[in-house]
Amino acid sequence: MPFDKNEKDFLKFIELIDDGDHVLDIGANIGVMSYYFSTRLPNSAIHSFEPVPENMKVLLRVKRKLGLLNVKTYPFAVGNNSGKIKMIMPESNKAYLHGLSHVSEENSQDRGKKYEVEIKRLDDQEEFKGRKVSAIKIDVEEYEYNVLKGAEILIEKNRPVIYCELWEGENREKSFELISKLNYKVFINQGKDLIEFKNQKGYQNFFFIPTECCDN
Repeated sequence: MPFDKNEKDFLKFIELIDDGDHVLDIGANIGVMSYYFSTRLPNSAIHSFEPVPENMKVLLRVKRKLGLLNVKTYPFAVGNNSGKIKMIMPESNKAYLHGLSHVSEENSQDRGKKYEVEIKRLDDQEEFKGRKVSAIKIDVEEYEYNVLKGAEILIEKNRPVIYCELWEGENREKSFELISKLNYKVFINQGKDLIEFKNQKGYQNFFFIPTECCDN
């Protein structure tokens, strides 16, 4: 499968993961990153969450065609509440932007295909209680804080490494504040090395690493 050269940060993230546990791909889209998790971590169980029906259809085809037997799919959104939520797949120049599907704010005037999907908290999922979750990837278009907030117990118990795409703004600041309270440090990939984030400009891919791992 094609892989954008700008996603080298994600490949760096995979290097941090011990193979053999459970990995969560939240905002799996059409399955590109699930594919890399699956093939590079063959002894791990990959849990791929994608609420948009069109994206999930493609993800299931990718899983079936490429034989990704260690990937399990979940057709719902992840956040800090349970119930229903509105989402939109944006449209531009008569083309739908699958990779930019996001939670739709109340009274949003965004153009695109709209959905009402199920949403759940990770901390409410019995499947992950008693299992070792070693890594979480989150790319949910400005909804990352809600995902983290709904997974505080899971994070505190498992201490996974976390990869998060965050643009400048309130969502990023709230995510940093929460992850700091959970005793994590924030890193960025510079060259081939991870360095602690000190408000350097131009970064949106972040690595959340437990402080106890940083001190070793």
